[in-house]
Amino acid sequence: MKKYLLFILILFTSLLSGCGFQNLFTNDQIDIETLNHISTVILSANVKITTETYDDFLIFETPGPYKGSGSGAVFYQSGGDYYVLTNKHVVRLDDHYQHRYTIEDINGNVYRGNLYMVSEGADLAVLWFNSKEKYHTASFSDTNTEVGDIVFSVGSPSGQQNIITAGKILEYKKAEQVDYEIIFHNAIIKQGSSGGMLINKDGEIVGLNTWGFPSAKDSEEEFVNGGAIPTEKILEFLVGDELFKDLQ
Repeated sequence: MKKYLLFILILFTSLLSGCGFQNLFTNDQIDIETLNHISTVILSANVKITTETYDDFLIFETPGPYKGSGSGAVFYQSGGDYYVLTNKHVVRLDDHYQHRYTIEDINGNVYRGNLYMVSEGADLAVLWFNSKEKYHTASFSDTNTEVGDIVFSVGSPSGQQNIITAGKILEYKKAEQVDYEIIFHNAIIKQGSSGGMLINKDGEIVGLNTWGFPSAKDSEEEFVNGGAIPTEKILEFLVGDELFKDLQ
């Protein structure tokens, strides 16, 4: 599995290099210890989230019309309960239907997910699941990344799992959807990456991938640059809950 994951990382970085991106490996900016740590430890915190809608009336239940998948990051443990950070748009597909969540871990174990909290003012949400397995809980960076810093996107795009891409912070800029600056980076993502971790070389979460930006206007590229909610905004959301108040 380690070789497979490393191959994916090198492949995606090569795609970036073909577009004029500086090759991070030939310049020794990413060492093998960093790759091993991400692919063996940090990756354990990555989960795939499948959301299905349904409608219930009295004792009857009928499937809803919407189904989607996204990514999530295990960030907190309380006994056998694990808490997963993701995007609101991953867990809420339509306000007129009930939602059911399935969480799949790195090894293919599947759990029922439960909605814990949702931010009405930001595209953030927390699910939880119960397991006897042991998972790494990702930590948050206490400093903002700087332009030019190396970052990694970790997620489960397009139904795939455990995909890692490497890139750099391009800039902090305003986005139309929010009133604060987001992290714009080229650790490329694709549909299904929403809710996935953006981490630094120490394996700490520096952002949550939420938006994709094609490199050209009106482009329909499969792989796109990412936009991530910065950690400071994530923590503002989390520490407002009693369970997570000590995260900051």
